[in-house]
Amino acid sequence: MKSFFKDILKRMAVTLVSSILFAIFSLFLLSALIASLVDDGKVEHQPDSILTLNLTMNLTDRPGGFGFEELTRQALTDEQEPPQMHLWEVLQALQKAKSDPKVKALYIKGGFMPSGYGCGYATIQELLQGIADFKKSKKPVIGYMRNPSQLDYLVYSTCDQLSMDPSGSLLLKGLSSEAMFFGEAFEKYGVGIQVVRTGDFKGAVEPFISTQFSDENRVQINRLLRLRWNDYVATISKNRSLTPKVIRQKLAKDYLFKPEDALSQNLVDSIIPYDQMVDHLIELGSFDDKFSFTEIDFIDYLDRPDSQEKLTHETGVESPEIKIIYVEGAIIDGWGDDGEVVGGHQIAKRLREARADGNCRAIVLRINSPGGSVSGSDAILQELRRVRKDGIPIIVSMGSVSASGGYWIATECDRLLASKQTITGSIGVFGLLPNLKNIAAGYGLYWDAVKTHDHSDIMSVSRPKSPQELTVIQEHVESLYAKFIHLVATARNMEVEEVQVIAEGRVWTGIDAKAAGLVDDFGGIKAAVLEAAKLAELRDDYEVVEIPGVETPLQAFEEMFEVSSSTSPEYFPTKSDSVTKITNEIQHYLSFLQSLNDPRQAYGVLPWYRRGFGFID
Repeated sequence: MKSFFKDILKRMAVTLVSSILFAIFSLFLLSALIASLVDDGKVEHQPDSILTLNLTMNLTDRPGGFGFEELTRQALTDEQEPPQMHLWEVLQALQKAKSDPKVKALYIKGGFMPSGYGCGYATIQELLQGIADFKKSKKPVIGYMRNPSQLDYLVYSTCDQLSMDPSGSLLLKGLSSEAMFFGEAFEKYGVGIQVVRTGDFKGAVEPFISTQFSDENRVQINRLLRLRWNDYVATISKNRSLTPKVIRQKLAKDYLFKPEDALSQNLVDSIIPYDQMVDHLIELGSFDDKFSFTEIDFIDYLDRPDSQEKLTHETGVESPEIKIIYVEGAIIDGWGDDGEVVGGHQIAKRLREARADGNCRAIVLRINSPGGSVSGSDAILQELRRVRKDGIPIIVSMGSVSASGGYWIATECDRLLASKQTITGSIGVFGLLPNLKNIAAGYGLYWDAVKTHDHSDIMSVSRPKSPQELTVIQEHVESLYAKFIHLVATARNMEVEEVQVIAEGRVWTGIDAKAAGLVDDFGGIKAAVLEAAKLAELRDDYEVVEIPGVETPLQAFEEMFEVSSSTSPEYFPTKSDSVTKITNEIQHYLSFLQSLNDPRQAYGVLPWYRRGFGFID
């Protein structure tokens, strides 16, 4: 027996030492691979360069990071995700290129690959404004497209010279908003859904209790789509020197254009194969040693810092700062921030840190969120109040969507700016109370509970709520709705009765919201930063600091091995890797249900909003 234990201990020791050696070897190997991804120096571009903006990316409001899975894939394989760029750095790069003597022209190619809340319509509109500003330099903007989506063509329409591949096509089919409804399926399979809500237009719960849009919800979605399509047609008409009436007449007859048709209708300027486009760009710029034009890729032209440390001047004195704090994704109760969901406590913590930073003179709160947990939204709101109480002005910049809980947090600011096409409003609250009693019983699964009161398990999914419990929860939801109404009335200097008329869960575009008094003015993120500088009485020597900042691969690698002192749990819904439309649709709603983590099951969220709203190519 003694020799047996010795043998066991020996084997355990060998296994332990082998594991440690393997871990050390793997660490060095992975470090080398990660280091190969990190470029220590900036790419130096040559004179007569063509700045190439490849739309094959996900354009977000919030700076992106690097996940372990992405780092490993890039290090070990040739596979790469489409690059993610965010709006502020793209606009800054366009402004820099405008006066850069080495940049001869801007060349646009590719097609957007949206993910999460990226490539929202209002964000793309701000990109168009950046391109329009670049064009003031008299440098040409050249575009080459094959089979663009409608959102891609919105950008291509800004080009001074737009060429199309002979094998391409252009589809301008209009907009639609499609949702999957689970009401009958839940009933069939024994999933119970009980709902409490306020407002005739609060259609957030409809996919879970119905088989189609309600009349009220259909009316408001129809209006939003038509206003957006009008804006789309007006934009491409202006860019292509056409009239909206002519565009509408063209699309009434046909909406799928072959290259010859697109050329005859003045939707493009020429039809040429790619090699001729390369020849043209060589003539415009210069010839490089790879038998192509001298090119600087847009992602290499971005001013991305090697770290997130504060910038200082030669004197060593830090400049005053305007901090842009991003709220992108559905708001949950708790922690986390991956661009799809964002924790209310996470944002509150960032606001506290900004408030404690004596160098922070103003904050721009950039919101691209359909809302979410009332508790999470209120955590942000409370911290915003503390920031303003300390004399730090807050400018809210609404992105593509700032609805429900997204508007809840927007009520606490000194100035509120939105895009004309921002989706906002949705002032309402609902509670979604699922129970699995019947479906579980079908598989022989049952719950039992010992409790001090009949309602001690009121938040359990093991049983439906009683009429008395539903009354209690309904009263809670109505009290939150009253609080929401009061927040809006106070912030917008309106009477409660005025807010009630435009509330009821109704969703508005930025144009309607401004007319209703829900926003102060139109403007994008650059306008918000200028407004923040004005309110903080800053000169031109301030720095703009983004939170979260751009993360490099090396920083992501370091964070993998970082021992954090924070005990805050992080929550991220599982991302779908499915390829079929129906599976993606189901996954979308499953992820939505996962994000409903409010401790009192009270939500202000707009779940039928999708990126680009209406552009589902």
